Amino acid sequence: MVTSQLTPAAGPAPTGVSVDAPRFRIYRAITMVEEIDSDWMSTAEAAEALGLTPDRVRRLVADGALGSRRIGGRFLVRRDDVEARVGDGAPPGRPYSPRRAWALVLLADGVALAGLDPVTLSKLRAVLRGRSLWALRSRLGSRAKRRDMRAHSSDLARLESEEDVVLTGARHAPEAGLGLVAPDAPVELYLDGATADRLVARYSLRPSDRPNVRLRVLPPGVRPWLDGRVAPRMAVALDLAEDRDPRAQAVARQALEQG
Repeated sequence: MVTSQLTPAAGPAPTGVSVDAPRFRIYRAITMVEEIDSDWMSTAEAAEALGLTPDRVRRLVADGALGSRRIGGRFLVRRDDVEARVGDGAPPGRPYSPRRAWALVLLADGVALAGLDPVTLSKLRAVLRGRSLWALRSRLGSRAKRRDMRAHSSDLARLESEEDVVLTGARHAPEAGLGLVAPDAPVELYLDGATADRLVARYSLRPSDRPNVRLRVLPPGVRPWLDGRVAPRMAVALDLAEDRDPRAQAVARQALEQG
């Protein structure tokens, strides 16, 4: 049998080309290990790097704070996301509930919240007097579940014009009073779960490691608190803090530290 020369291309052998099966499987295993080593890490490795439990890492993945995928049957975490979180010095701490997280964000933005009893309001204000939103950002991830998606470029403007969505992210930083101009950044939307499912179906959105759409799905009961077309300034700043662009992170830090 003639054995073809193995090439670096991952994936199945080309149709009609005879490839020695054992050697091909070994090669695929080697390239898979190299990909894992360079771009991804195990849950246990991520937990050790972050000083968290594996369960907490899985929760961060579920909340969209860490990217993940399965490779060869293994659940892996994006190395860049872990290293960025370590580099940020994000402090450990139990996440706030979604309503408490949003209450802190909106209070920091000067929004008056109806329905909060005086005791709760006093406690929240005490939190904000003691620490900035920048220092608290790792505990505010429960404000929405992030879904990184890919859409056809012709649909981006239509997505932003949809009803029942609130604009956020780097594209709309100027409208939120933040000093960043990034018109080519991904479309980012706050929306409830039902609206998210509708848009995914309507625009054939698909999960992607190279998203041009980021859906931030709000927990039940939170959407009525966001009554503007663009998210509150502090919410947009928190979203910028998750961006890998150093410019976005610098703008976010300045806004969140100053309040």
